Amino acid sequence: MKATRPIMALALLALPVALWGAAERPDSTRHLQEVVVTGTNSSGMAANLLPYTVSTIGERRLESSGEPRILSAISGMVPSLFVSERSVLGFGVSNGGSGHIKLRGVGGDRASAVLMMVDGQPQFAGIYSHHIADFYGKEHVERVEVLRGPGSVLYGSNAMAGAINVITRQPRRHGVHTTVTSQYGSYNTWLTSATNTIRLGRFSSLLSASYDRTDGTVDNFDFRQADGYAKIGYDISDRWKVAADYTLMHFKGNDPIYPKLSDPESTDIYRQSITRGEASVSATNSYGSTDGLARVYYSYGHHYVDDPRHFRSTDDRLGVMVYQNFHPWNGASATAGFDFDSYSGAIPMSGGNHHTEGSMSTISRKRITEYSPYLTLSQSFAGDRLNINGGVRMANSDKFDTRWVPQVGAALNPGLDFTIKGNLAMGYRNPSFRELYLYRMANPDLQPEQMMNYEVSVGKTFSRYLTADLTAYYSRGRDMIQVVDNKNVNTGRFINKGIEISARSHPIDNLWLFASYSYLHTSLTDLVGAPKNQYYLGAELTLLEKVNIAADLKGAGGLYVAPGMDHQSFALVNMKISWSICRYLDIFTRLENITDARYTINRGYEMPGFTAMGGFKASF
Repeated sequence: MKATRPIMALALLALPVALWGAAERPDSTRHLQEVVVTGTNSSGMAANLLPYTVSTIGERRLESSGEPRILSAISGMVPSLFVSERSVLGFGVSNGGSGHIKLRGVGGDRASAVLMMVDGQPQFAGIYSHHIADFYGKEHVERVEVLRGPGSVLYGSNAMAGAINVITRQPRRHGVHTTVTSQYGSYNTWLTSATNTIRLGRFSSLLSASYDRTDGTVDNFDFRQADGYAKIGYDISDRWKVAADYTLMHFKGNDPIYPKLSDPESTDIYRQSITRGEASVSATNSYGSTDGLARVYYSYGHHYVDDPRHFRSTDDRLGVMVYQNFHPWNGASATAGFDFDSYSGAIPMSGGNHHTEGSMSTISRKRITEYSPYLTLSQSFAGDRLNINGGVRMANSDKFDTRWVPQVGAALNPGLDFTIKGNLAMGYRNPSFRELYLYRMANPDLQPEQMMNYEVSVGKTFSRYLTADLTAYYSRGRDMIQVVDNKNVNTGRFINKGIEISARSHPIDNLWLFASYSYLHTSLTDLVGAPKNQYYLGAELTLLEKVNIAADLKGAGGLYVAPGMDHQSFALVNMKISWSICRYLDIFTRLENITDARYTINRGYEMPGFTAMGGFKASF
C-alpha cells in the first residue's frame, strides 16, 4: 500500500472546511495543562506544573473513533501505546497475547506492567496480575488519561511502565436522560448499548448496559459479550459526597485458530467463558485547601477454558485506597496516601484434571497482601514558573521484602505557553501467581521486577492553532522475569529509549487536527507487541452543525510478531460519518481499514481487511 494514499485521503477531507459555518468544537484534549494528572491523587495540580507525561482522550474523540472498546480506540492515538489485537471484536484471554498493553516497549506478555484503572481504582485479575481487556467499554466513559512512564509512587505494582485511568461520566444535567446506540456490519457484527443518567437534587445515578457479538473473521470463530455498569451518588453536603458502583461482565468466545498454533492439523476449538465483576463504595471530601477520597473495593472473576481440555480458575481482590491532598505551606502541594490490597486465586482444574497436592498445572488458593503508604510533595517558585516535585512509596508485602520507590522531577514554565519538564522515576512489578506457583517454570522465590526511567519533555502552545509536545526517554530494566532452563528467574535486563511527538491544531471553529509519532529503540531483539515506529493522524470536521466527519490514519512499522515471521508494517485508514437528523436522533456509518491493508499482530491471526458498520444513536 502506498503511503500517499491515506495521507491524500485526510488532505482531501480538509479541503471544504472554509466553505462551512462554525460549529461546536469537540471536547477532546485541548491544552494538557488544563488536565489534572490521572484525575485523582495528584495534589489537584494542573499537569503543566507536574513532571509527569500525560495524554488525555476526551469523550468526543472516543465517540468519533467508532471503536467499541477503549483500548482499541486509544492504541496508536497515544504515543508509544500499543495494544495487541486478533480479530474484528473481542480480545479474549490466554490466546496468543491479544489485549496485551505495552507502553514504550514495556508490558504485555504474561503479566502487565501497565496498570489499568477505573476512576483511580486498580484493575487486574489477581491470579494472573494482568487486566482483562474486554472489560473496558466506552458507553459510560468521560475521558481516558494515560500516564506514560512509571507511576509506581502513586499506584504501586503493575504501574511500572505507566497507567491508564478510565474516568466514568458524572451525571451533571438535571433530570432523566437516556441514550440508545445500535450498529450492525461486517462479519455479522452487532453492537448495542443503552445508558441512562439521573440528576435530581443531591442524588445522581448512571446505568449502562451493552451487548456485542460477531461471527469473527474465520469459520467457527465467534464472540459474544454482555456487560452492565451502575453508579449512584449522593451529595451529603457541599463538602462531602458518597458513591457506590457495580460492574458485571460476561463473554463467551470460540477460537479455532489458537489450537492450530501448536498443532496445524488440530480441529479443536478453544472455548472461553469469562465472568468478572467488581463493586466499590467511596466517600470524597473537599474543603478548599484540602480534598481527598476513601474507597473500599472488591473484584472477582471466574474463568473457564476448554481447548478441549477443561481449565478453570477463580480470583478475587479486596482493596482499600485512601489519600488526602493538602497545602502545608505557601506554594506547596502534597498528597499523603495509603493502599491496601489482598488478592488471591486458585486453579482447581487444568487439562481436565482436578487439583492434587504437588500438581504443577493447578494450584490451591493462594493469597498475597500488599500495603503501601506514600507521600508526594510539590513546591512552586517564582509564581508557578518553576515546580519541583518528589515522592516516595514504601511498598510492603507479606510475600516480598519492603522496598522504597522514589520519584523526582521538575517543571519549568518560563512563559509564552512554553513548558520544560524532567523526571526520574522508579517502577516495579511484583511477580504474578502464575510466575510464582504455576507450571514447571514456577519459582516461589522470585523478586519484583524493577525499572528506572529518565525523561525530558518540552511543550509549546503557539495559539489555538497549534499545540505540540516532544518527549525523550531512557528506561533501564533489571531483575526481569524470564525462563532459563525451564525455570522462572530474575535475570532479564533491557534498555529502551525513544522519542514521542504529539501535536493538535484547531485552525478554524469546525475543524480539529491531531498527530502523534513515537520511535522505540530496544536492546531486545525479540520484543513482541512493540513497534519500532508508530504514528497517528486524525481529523474531525463538522459541516453545517449537522454532519460530523472523523478520519484517522494509524500506522506502525517494525513490529516483531514471532520467530520466522517478517516484521510487520501497516497503515490503516478509518472514517466515521455521523448525521444529526434532529436533536433526538443521529445516524452514522464507520469504515475501518479502508485500503484493505493485510497485516498480523498475533501469530496465526490475520487482522480483518476492510470492514463497515452502520447504525443510530437515539437520545431522549
